[in-house]
Amino acid sequence: MEISSVELQEKIKNGEKIVVEFWAEWCGPCKMMKPVFERVAKANTTEVQMYTMNVDTNKAAAAGLGIRSIPTVKVFNSGEVVNTKVGALNENQINEMIGELIHG
Repeated sequence: MEISSVELQEKIKNGEKIVVEFWAEWCGPCKMMKPVFERVAKANTTEVQMYTMNVDTNKAAAAGLGIRSIPTVKVFNSGEVVNTKVGALNENQINEMIGELIHG
């Protein structure tokens, strides 16, 4: 579920439908959101792929994507960022992002 910057760049380049949560070990709201994001990811049976990325171990990738605050969730489709939400999200908000990605 944790994705490296190289893997993420490859998936973006391939135009895949991806939802990525950017987080860090020291981030309180990230710790609250991580199990929620993982639960949604496990229940997700769509073509949407869901990953997490630690901003401390992927500083260049996070900076390149404009991550300034965490947790941040970014949605990618056809090689572009199509949605970004900053702050802890609940299950419904994450599912809504997936639904928008699938249905446009």
